[in-house]
Amino acid sequence: MTDPADMPVRGPSARAYLLILLGDYAFGQGDAAWTQTVIDALALVGFEEKAARQALTRSQAAGLLDPQRIGRRTRWHLTSAGQDTLAAARNRLFAPGPERDWNGDWLLLLATVPENQRNLRHRLRTLLGWAGFGSIGPGVWLSPHPSHATEARQALASLGDAVQGTLLHARLDDPDERLRLVRQAWDVDDLDRQYRAFLDQFDVVRPESPEAAIAALAHLLYHWRRLLLVDPGLPPVLLPPHWSGEQARKLLLDRHPRWLKVARTWWHAREND
Repeated sequence: MTDPADMPVRGPSARAYLLILLGDYAFGQGDAAWTQTVIDALALVGFEEKAARQALTRSQAAGLLDPQRIGRRTRWHLTSAGQDTLAAARNRLFAPGPERDWNGDWLLLLATVPENQRNLRHRLRTLLGWAGFGSIGPGVWLSPHPSHATEARQALASLGDAVQGTLLHARLDDPDERLRLVRQAWDVDDLDRQYRAFLDQFDVVRPESPEAAIAALAHLLYHWRRLLLVDPGLPPVLLPPHWSGEQARKLLLDRHPRWLKVARTWWHAREND
């Protein structure tokens, strides 16, 4: 739940899970947490104490958390940047489904990155993927959302003057050509399989305790975030029939509030201990 360029898609990240937990239990509810609460919660998810403490200090270094010593304990407060990060993440995680009244307009980005700047190319790819762009060729990026021009400009600006880009608006009215372009830019079949795996994994989960709810909900949001990193949010007209992504979104919106109600009893008990 932070800058996607800082959160690897491969493998679980203690820092990503930390921000997921803070987003559900601290953000807008005091905006702070005790060190031990965080350590215990991350232990339920599967992280050791060392990893939990590293996640806290790295979030501090990133300007998202500010520690405050109170006696022998430390309370971690969300900074303004941390609050903004979690607010933006929540908006993305719980956004409405794809727009159904798509007017057929496309946004093209022509980007240039120096050949010797592989790290910049990777970061640009990650940021543009998060913004819903797909690549149709070297340096050519496509989105069915012209409103994402601001996100594209922000991505370019964040990478410095070495990365240059030009935004263009375009139309393509032939339905068959649209679908061909979509399959060139995105692996829709693989994304559908990933959503179905998400449904298979979480549809059967039934947390029977607050501890289990903490873990189940953190895993639910972590895997949902991973899907959003690769899902461009295509309009339904560009998707296969019976799109599994919409089923997965409905599962998330059903499970999240129910599990959160139970999980918060565990968190609040430790925060008030």
